[in-house]
Amino acid sequence: MVHAHGTLAYRGYAPSVADGPDRTATAVYAAAGRAALAPDYLGLGTGPGRHPYMDARSATTASLDLLRAARTAAPGLGAHLGRTVSVTGFSQGGQVAMALGRALTDGAAPGSRLGTLAPVAGPYDLLGSELPGMFDGRVGPRSAVFYLAFFLTAQNRLHPLYDHPAQVFRAPYADRVEALFDGDHPAEDIAGKLPDRIEDLLTDTWLDKLHHPTGALRDALRLNDRTCDWRPAPGVRITLYTATGDRDVPLANTRTCARDLRGHGAAPRVVDQGADADHSTSFRRSQPEISRTLPALG
Repeated sequence: MVHAHGTLAYRGYAPSVADGPDRTATAVYAAAGRAALAPDYLGLGTGPGRHPYMDARSATTASLDLLRAARTAAPGLGAHLGRTVSVTGFSQGGQVAMALGRALTDGAAPGSRLGTLAPVAGPYDLLGSELPGMFDGRVGPRSAVFYLAFFLTAQNRLHPLYDHPAQVFRAPYADRVEALFDGDHPAEDIAGKLPDRIEDLLTDTWLDKLHHPTGALRDALRLNDRTCDWRPAPGVRITLYTATGDRDVPLANTRTCARDLRGHGAAPRVVDQGADADHSTSFRRSQPEISRTLPALG
């Protein structure tokens, strides 16, 4: 069982080093008789460098690396791992779970095959749902500020978007935003040093760019977008968990994901945890069902 974690700005909250919700998730799956894995993404935990936030490719390879390591370590621990891999993840981890499911289907981990896929509240549709939601109110304004600041500073290291922060961010945030996302600042510390609205964070030029992405920005978004647009193998059970009340990752992301998967012949089940469920609640409500509906052992 692979559990892909959600957005983490602070390396000290990564599953390998913190007794947080991601370790709790693995304990739940281990209690169900699974070998439960919770990979860190690059730049988190004790890994070097900064985290390339929302880079689905590196998060997928990190997950594959841990799966391979588990298979290598298992005999020395007196354990045998079956071929079937169940995959889940929350928020950013929902996107990673979909990308990992595709990689397993494409044979990226010989000896492993995808059995069930159960992501929760993943941003699967950046251009069509998540980014527009930041401007039309479906994403809460403070969440939008945090996610955009993290995304733009991280993606700039991978796909150069700007030469100087002042081209993108207004004063006084241009002088601090990159340092805030160095991996050593918890989200609660970062939030207090950023504005409450996107309009106060970004220059007019970049507000327009985000309304109408082109060039390097559009390329960065597209590289990490539509992670559900692939053909699962026959027999793979897919459940997409979401919540009408989620104001971090709007439900429209899951609707687009389900449509993409159905276009490839899959039959995903969609579970809406309700209008009274916010982003975190969607995960807390979904995890028990994910555990109960894992494939039978043996």
